[in-house]
Amino acid sequence: MTDTKNNLVAIEHNPTRCNECSVRRLALFHGVPEAQLNWTQTYRKAQFTVEARKEVYRESEPGEFMFTVYHGWLAVFKTLDNGKRQILRIALPGDMLGFQSNLEAPMTHSVISLTDAVLCAFPSNKIPELLRNDMNVARRLTELNARDMNICQSRLMTIGKQSAIERIAFFCCELFYRVKSIYKDEASDSIFFPLSQEDIGDATGLTKIHVNRTLRSMREQGLMEIHAKTLKVHDVEALCELGNFSPQSIQTYRLY
Repeated sequence: MTDTKNNLVAIEHNPTRCNECSVRRLALFHGVPEAQLNWTQTYRKAQFTVEARKEVYRESEPGEFMFTVYHGWLAVFKTLDNGKRQILRIALPGDMLGFQSNLEAPMTHSVISLTDAVLCAFPSNKIPELLRNDMNVARRLTELNARDMNICQSRLMTIGKQSAIERIAFFCCELFYRVKSIYKDEASDSIFFPLSQEDIGDATGLTKIHVNRTLRSMREQGLMEIHAKTLKVHDVEALCELGNFSPQSIQTYRLY
C-alpha cells in the first residue's frame, strides 16, 4: 500500500499568501477583513502540489490536515466492500477537504486528484481554535458544508429515483454551473471537464458502458457532449429540466 503523504509536495519558494489568494471569495476565509489575513496565514502549515490521479488521503487512515483547494479538480469518494468506488462529490477551487465531525478520528472518506492540483493545508488540531477565534470563518464553514450537503443529497435522490440520462444531466449541470460561477464566465457554453466516463459512472451509479451509451444519446439529442476534456452544453435549459437541476442549489458564494 502506497503512502499518500508521498503524493503531496510542499511549495518551498513563494507559496501563495492569503492576501494574494485568487479564490478567497469562494473559500473558508471569505469575509475575513484584509487586515486579519496575516493572522489567518499563521494557521496554514503549507501549500502542496499533487499530480493528477494521486490520492491526497485515504479512508480509515489518520487525517493530518484540512485542505482548501487552490487549483485543480479532486474527487471525494468511499470504497465499498466489493472494491467499487462511489464518488460523493467533486471538489473545485475554493472547496474544503478533510473536515469532519471528529477531527481526531480516522478519515471517513478518501480523496484523489483528477488533475494536477494545489492545496492549502491547515493542521486539523488547529481548526477548533481557528473557528473559536473568528466567527466569520465559523460562519463560512457552515455555509460551505451546507452547500456540499445540499448537492450530495440532491445527487443521492437522482441516483435512487432517476434514469441514467437524468442522473448524468444533473451531474453535468451541477459542474457546469459551479465552474462558470468560479470563473465568472457566464457567456461560454463550454467548460473544462477532466472526468473520465468511469468517473462519471462512479458518481452516478452507472457502468462505464451505460455512461458511454447515455452520453451518445445526449449528443444525438442535441443536449450536450463531452470531448477532449471539454463539456459543451447545447441546450442548458433543457438539460437542467431533464436533470431536475436548479442553479440556485450551488449559490453559496455570498458577499458580506
